[in-house]
Amino acid sequence: MASQHSKHLLNFPDMRNEKLPINLGKPGQFTWRDYLLMLLDIDAGIEHALMVQYLYAAYSLGGAQVPPDKREMVRRWQQTILSIAKEEMGHLITVQNAITLMGGVISMERNDYPWDHEFYPFPFELEPLTLNSLAKYVYAEAPEEWNEAHYCREICDKLQHGPTPPKDKVKSVGALFKTILAILKDPNRITEDDFHPETYAYQAEWAAWSCNHGVPSGEQASNQLQGSKSKTVKTCPTTADVIIVPVATRDDMIEALEQVAEQGEAPKSATEESHFHRFLKIYQEYKQHFPENSPIKPYKALPVNPTTFDHIQQQSGDLSGTSTQITHPISIKWANLFDLRYRLLLTFLTHTFRLARGVNANNGPGTYQAVMHNAFKEMYNLKSISDILTRSPLHTGMDNEDTFRPAGPTFQMPYSLELPASELSCWLQYRDIFAACKEIRAWLFDWLDEKDQQQIKYLHAMENIDNETLHWLDTVIEAHKLARSMRS
Repeated sequence: MASQHSKHLLNFPDMRNEKLPINLGKPGQFTWRDYLLMLLDIDAGIEHALMVQYLYAAYSLGGAQVPPDKREMVRRWQQTILSIAKEEMGHLITVQNAITLMGGVISMERNDYPWDHEFYPFPFELEPLTLNSLAKYVYAEAPEEWNEAHYCREICDKLQHGPTPPKDKVKSVGALFKTILAILKDPNRITEDDFHPETYAYQAEWAAWSCNHGVPSGEQASNQLQGSKSKTVKTCPTTADVIIVPVATRDDMIEALEQVAEQGEAPKSATEESHFHRFLKIYQEYKQHFPENSPIKPYKALPVNPTTFDHIQQQSGDLSGTSTQITHPISIKWANLFDLRYRLLLTFLTHTFRLARGVNANNGPGTYQAVMHNAFKEMYNLKSISDILTRSPLHTGMDNEDTFRPAGPTFQMPYSLELPASELSCWLQYRDIFAACKEIRAWLFDWLDEKDQQQIKYLHAMENIDNETLHWLDTVIEAHKLARSMRS
């Protein structure tokens, strides 16, 4: 995906000054609408990549090696980073709403790790939360004037002389948003005919996503109005303020994207604590309590870019380099199951944009609500399997305490996230994925032993929920088959 975009970004403008270039970097073979959709697609891939990168970092935190007096602090770091990851998912979904309004194609894709991007100063990698990786997050999320402060100069110097110096002449995500908004605000480039307000009912909305993710707590919640997301409320650092905004007009889309940029790309904000400030606070505490020469670490020693692919080092391109192959047979199966549930999550999310929000004839939850409910179930499955993988051995021969090294959640992308053309085929595709999950569960049931009772209990719970979902799928499939036969 990144290489497909790169050839069209050779003239992308340098937005460090406020004077906008006249052409804004548009290639000659693009219309303004098509160019805007490509830039939104790029941003969607970045938001997706940041989300999984931060999830992996959060899942790495904790463990028996953390001193008891520091565990509450490390747990708070984990909750803060998880909140940022949830907000990145909100950004991803709101960008899909914008793409939908413009008549574009839903884009849940991203490249597998490791890979470089024109709009990010470091290779995207799954890695545990070390002081060095945390410094990268601070640097990447910082505002343009970040290097004026002492602590930011310190971080910059650390990275420049470290194993992963920032890339030169990188195009910032802030520049991407400035260009998107400059194009969007110009009625001579984007006309009213380029908007499709009839898609509003098919876009994601806050009500379906809230689930208490955006409810501030403590002193920072004191000014919140009941039932609203007041802009005067500061986000609690460990509570996600998930932005999910459906859009019907140019002004709606501008406001939604400005909210995403304000929360994610770390401009100055009087209404909430940005990702930059939250990461910076963790960095300062981390440096104080776990300096680089400390033998005690706040994280489990998860591998960088774990994968289940064989002979990964023999591959060319993005898959080569720093990927770490999982070889323990049981861990491989758990990682395969993780990737199937990840595929289910992304497929359910993509499918929601085909389904109108609404209720059925009996005023009960409609198909959209059912699909969203299943998407949330997969989020919890990913969290549960991640916990198992961070406690499972990376290689054979690492089963005892002295040699143990953990595996980690793989977040490997499926071969495709495109939905079939017919609605019936979409439901049949779900059934295929659930069948693959069933095969892996059966294998794990055969190979897990008595010491793995918690894992076996979780597999039984997954099996029961999947059977309920399959019963619902069978009902939907039969209804579509009946409707098709009546039409013929």
